Amino acid sequence: MLTEWQSANARNDRDETNRARHPAEDLFKPRQQTSSPDVPARNEVPSAEHLPRRQPRILMARKPGPTVAAEVKAPREPNSAPRRVAIRREASGIPASQFGRIRALSSYGMSRAQVAELYAVTVDEIDWVIGRPD
Repeated sequence: MLTEWQSANARNDRDETNRARHPAEDLFKPRQQTSSPDVPARNEVPSAEHLPRRQPRILMARKPGPTVAAEVKAPREPNSAPRRVAIRREASGIPASQFGRIRALSSYGMSRAQVAELYAVTVDEIDWVIGRPD
């Protein structure tokens, strides 16, 4: 059973719908054709005589500006300071992908000796991996 409040809401909704529908219907109604002798119909192709002459679209290219000769600099001499020689370590049996895991194991309670035993390497190598920055 509808109450007065519900029926009033239904009436308001219907009124709003009707108010919105009318402008929408007006958009799709066929337009009244006002034919004037000067304007050709849509289906007719206007002849070239009636169209105004179109101006050509020509873009002017800019003239190149004055060119300035680039200063030629002498090639830079290499620094005379000797480069530091990187100390290469022998490849260990620990893959680089495991370095983070080794650090985690040692920081979460395993001793360096236990980690070395797990990877079958010396404690020195574990110390080197743990001390290595990321």
